[in-house]
Amino acid sequence: MASKKNIQPFYQNWFFWILIAVAIGYFSTRNSDKPAPTVDYMTALREKAFADLDSGIVSEKLLNTKTSEDEKDELFVRIPLEKLKAGTVLQFGVDEDSTKRITVTMLTEKSAEVSVVSQVSNQSVTETGTYSIQIFEGSQILTDNLDHPLMQKPAIILENLSYGADKGHPVLSKKYCIAKSKNINGMESAVLRIFPWFDPTNYPNKAQEFSFADNQVLFGLSVKR
Repeated sequence: MASKKNIQPFYQNWFFWILIAVAIGYFSTRNSDKPAPTVDYMTALREKAFADLDSGIVSEKLLNTKTSEDEKDELFVRIPLEKLKAGTVLQFGVDEDSTKRITVTMLTEKSAEVSVVSQVSNQSVTETGTYSIQIFEGSQILTDNLDHPLMQKPAIILENLSYGADKGHPVLSKKYCIAKSKNINGMESAVLRIFPWFDPTNYPNKAQEFSFADNQVLFGLSVKR
């Protein structure tokens, strides 16, 4: 028979007090009216994407049909054209219109691939070429529209003089300019556009400006996997 001094009341057992503590914690949490803390993952992802963009790193979902107008305005201002990494894909035109579009894929810091879809004699023609990259200030580049001057921000000039209609390429321009422009009245948001060049061979009556009339606006920004 066990000795009486070896028999301890249940409330003196350490396991009993653990059960009491767990029960108190459970009921106090269950009865609390305070909402559980939440994390805004979409905001966190957006902030990280914009932070990466400042270094030229593009996220797949930065610009698409779901991008709000406010986010689009911020993107147009913040995209660092002079820092874009290889693999960055910029799509210009209108998302719903696949018959007039320019897609630029950054290959290296010094080269890019340009794919152009356009109408020639009522037929859709697609041409793709490789261009060298140079960086200039937008304010140094001439366009044919004084109401929408290029901003005093870095701009990309894509160049390959072996293209153009005189070289058997009716769709590819000898040069393109990718730059940010803003209406001179200052009331409109900045817009990121691509402009083909009026080269002196194919457009002798022009002053070698970049064509605002034929510009296309950025509608897609992603990265090639």
